[in-house]
Amino acid sequence: MTENGSGRVVYRREPRVSRLHDPRKAFALSDVESEIRYDPLTGESSRICHFSLPAAAPSDLGAIAEARRPGCPFCPGKVDTVTPRFPEELVPGGRFRRGEAVVFPNLFPYDELSTVLVPTARHDVAMADVPESLIASGVGTARDFLSATLPRLGGDLYGIVTWNHMPPAGGTQLHPHMQVVATSEPGNAIRRELAAESTWLATNGRPYAEDLLAAEEAAGRVVGRTGRWTWHVPFAPSGVLGDCRAVLPGKATVLDLDDDDVAAFATGLRRVLRGFAAAGLWSFNLTFVPDHGGERSGRHALSARLLPRLYIDPVLHSPDANYLHMLLGERFSMAWPEEVAERLRKAFSEP
Repeated sequence: MTENGSGRVVYRREPRVSRLHDPRKAFALSDVESEIRYDPLTGESSRICHFSLPAAAPSDLGAIAEARRPGCPFCPGKVDTVTPRFPEELVPGGRFRRGEAVVFPNLFPYDELSTVLVPTARHDVAMADVPESLIASGVGTARDFLSATLPRLGGDLYGIVTWNHMPPAGGTQLHPHMQVVATSEPGNAIRRELAAESTWLATNGRPYAEDLLAAEEAAGRVVGRTGRWTWHVPFAPSGVLGDCRAVLPGKATVLDLDDDDVAAFATGLRRVLRGFAAAGLWSFNLTFVPDHGGERSGRHALSARLLPRLYIDPVLHSPDANYLHMLLGERFSMAWPEEVAERLRKAFSEP
């Protein structure tokens, strides 16, 4: 095992070598390298190998989108007639609106308040062409919806905002849509992270995010900055072809965002999406990771996690998740984070 890092943040990695007779080299005995990395906060492991496949989208994706348009429940003319409504005491009028965006209950809820947010009337928006205005509409509407509804629910809840774009990411509709959930149970990953951040703060006297961003800057994995957001590629990757995170020190929840924060996030996300799309990717998961509203320790900085998704084989619809992810809880990547960071920095430098 080797260790390095900057300040209090320690990066642990374990290079591994497998010996085999490689048919690509006339069955010569060859060494094939891989690596196990450990998240510097939680200690969770992540594996990196050299396996690689093109991230091609189905050639008929545009035709599929057009074929789905007449029955799309999120398009104008349908959203007001086929989607559920909130009780009047929670959302007067039954649906929450902000400009073009609309929020309504999820017909198949994950929690007491589980909603769908449609940020645009546009039906078909490719990952490479997601405009800043759509991102700002979605994030700003989520913030305003949570601000309006959380006080009526009572309690210090987590306001979680997510986005599953296109089928590989679990999107059941091609029309862009997000989900907003208010819950007392944020999920295992957030719970583990917040507990580790509490320990870090108690041990070191400062929030983990401050130490992490300094260490990531020194390691060359910071991609760029937009407003008060810092965008970086994590040392221990989560995505098969890489991932990216945005961190906003000093703010802990989506409700804390002001309009400048929303606009700056939209600018950064647009650039990152463009960078991943240039590598042939066309689908992604996005999740904001908040603290709960009653936390006052300052342990947590709001972050957003972007995970590109793909079909390993678009003809067979082979997913990019396998037994490692689903049964062993192990992250796996075919991309080195340092190379991903360099590619995304180029996207950040373009107008």
